[in-house]
Amino acid sequence: MIAKSTGAAAKSKAAEKPKATEKPKTAEKVKKPATPEVIFLCRRCEKRKPLAEMRLVTRFVPVLIVCQDCAKELR
Repeated sequence: MIAKSTGAAAKSKAAEKPKATEKPKTAEKVKKPATPEVIFLCRRCEKRKPLAEMRLVTRFVPVLIVCQDCAKELR
């Protein structure tokens, strides 16, 4: 015959199983280093500038990628 489990044994088995709403424990999250800023070289003045300051000058063929200061001068 199959013996019925006692109440204490059933409670200990239930305590071992993780609940569906609980997240499994993992190692502590490691902070990722900040992404370095993308820097380009202006073809006209040859200064290093961040991507946010670069502009396309479509007036010339091939297209020039220059900084915003040089783009104003080329207008």
